[in-house]
Amino acid sequence: MIGGRKLISLCISRLHDIENNRFIARLNEQLRNQNCSLLIYNITTDLFWKDSDLRPEIAVFDLIDYERTDAVIIMDEKIKSHAVTRSIISRSKEHDIPVIVVDGEYEDSICVEFDYPSGFEKIVRHVIEEHGARNVRFIGGFKGNRFSDEREETVRKVAAENGIPFDESMVYYGEFWAKPAIAAVEKIIASGDIPDAVFCANDIMAINVSSVFMNHGIKVPEQVIVTGFDGIDEIDFTVPRITSASTSYQELADKVFSALQALLSGERIEGSIKVEPVLLLNESCGCTSSADDSRMLRSFNNRFYHYQDEYVKLNGITDVIQEKKEMLSAAEVLYSDVVENMCCIINKECADNTHDYYRTKREKPFGDTMFMFFNSDDIPLRQYDIQRSDMVPDLEEKLESGYPLIFNCIYFMNMPVGYICFCFRNYDITEYGKIMAVANAIGRGVGGFINMRYQRYLIERVESMYMYDYLTGLYNRTSFNKKYNEAISELPYGSEITVVLSDLDGLKEINDNYGHFSGDRAISTVASALKRACPPGAICVRYGGDEMIGFIAGACDKDAITADIRAAIEEHNADSGSSYKLSASIGIVSEKLSDKTDIEELIERADKLMYIEKHSKKKKKEI
Repeated sequence: MIGGRKLISLCISRLHDIENNRFIARLNEQLRNQNCSLLIYNITTDLFWKDSDLRPEIAVFDLIDYERTDAVIIMDEKIKSHAVTRSIISRSKEHDIPVIVVDGEYEDSICVEFDYPSGFEKIVRHVIEEHGARNVRFIGGFKGNRFSDEREETVRKVAAENGIPFDESMVYYGEFWAKPAIAAVEKIIASGDIPDAVFCANDIMAINVSSVFMNHGIKVPEQVIVTGFDGIDEIDFTVPRITSASTSYQELADKVFSALQALLSGERIEGSIKVEPVLLLNESCGCTSSADDSRMLRSFNNRFYHYQDEYVKLNGITDVIQEKKEMLSAAEVLYSDVVENMCCIINKECADNTHDYYRTKREKPFGDTMFMFFNSDDIPLRQYDIQRSDMVPDLEEKLESGYPLIFNCIYFMNMPVGYICFCFRNYDITEYGKIMAVANAIGRGVGGFINMRYQRYLIERVESMYMYDYLTGLYNRTSFNKKYNEAISELPYGSEITVVLSDLDGLKEINDNYGHFSGDRAISTVASALKRACPPGAICVRYGGDEMIGFIAGACDKDAITADIRAAIEEHNADSGSSYKLSASIGIVSEKLSDKTDIEELIERADKLMYIEKHSKKKKKEI
């Protein structure tokens, strides 16, 4: 509970499907009247396939705050993973939270489900008993699938009651999808025994089966009746329209809400709660359809072209985000008319360009502290740390709007990166319909940006390793040449340029008497003195073993530079406590830049001046 409002968590897949949209709209309107808020945890595809439980987007269910959730609803048949459903039930029970499972029967939960067998039986009885079909076939989903087996058994039962022979040879499997269903009906046609009717376990298969028959010149329904099941919108756009049974998601929402009210009131509910499908008679069985062609076509066109345009924009947004170099500028790309009413929150490590996010093992998909990447309500954009327990900024205000909060995981390279939260102020299917596209685009964009930014960091590190001398931190000779050429290319002829050459005195003596470690430290000290004495922007390089060079573009005080180098070395001598004193010989030359300027010649002149000073020191020492 938050702010006096009870929180209902709904776990679902494919929120962009229109039947889910209808379910949400109906359920939420009833919940808001009871001072309840709906939090939706959505994945964009179901988890039917065997490896689907490894998909990173199921991490969205880890966002459920069981400490504040009052009830959990799981759309089991939509998610299509018993393992995921059981995990959510288990965690709910640990916190003594009631669970309602839609279209799935589990211990410790209430089941609200469509009475699929009765709905399918209505179709079979209609075709056999009213249209007189005697030679029938069944195209199921998968052998062993609960829903497919139930529908096959229904055909067997009604056929037996009407004295119609029906055996295994009359059963085919289309895997609930187009291509396998097409293969199944091709086998029926190839047998040469064209049936009176084909009962398909769902509408997708029925649409394709009908099309294959007609492509072979076999008329539907004149020569063969084809029926489906589920009542999806697409059956109204086929010729002929497919006879089916509608599973009313508005009525399902009513039953779920009633069960929820009872549970929250402490009532016990025994057994499962059934919702009976409604028979939809259409032309594919020989009946007349009452569907409104113009209304449905306008709705379809609006959704289709709306999505087409937005996919193009979202792909462009993805590309631009990945090209950005800074976190803020990458996020600002999301200010768009296709990315509205949402915020994007990522794991805090993603904000650190030195962190190898995709090679780091994580115990949990999301950290306790997250990072606000983008919030469409923020202008100008602010990026900051946010606690995962806070979920989204201005949470109570968003809940008071009365509309659901919709959470989706975003991921890249098979790893959760963060999550996005939508807060639409309506139930418009065009808004819900773009959730999958927006989530995928942001996941690719943000995930790719994080990856590219880390790759740039690695490249800079590698370049740095090759550009700088490991001992002194100054440029090496190769990178010095590059930097020198870049510097003079920006200087006009006549500009003053200066070369400072500093050479450590007595390096061999230090190495022989005090060891090479002391010699390295002495070299590093002279390098630091040179770097400190040269003005900002000077190019400093370790030119040889103990020889350092500074290149200065523009006017400078040569005497001050020399004095500063000596002062820095003396400062070291005073503080080091060493039994030996460091010193360096220095040579400085300047000239006006011209087309005849030769850096090697300048260095040679500075080197001669340095050796003059070094020779003078040796003579004084000998006296």
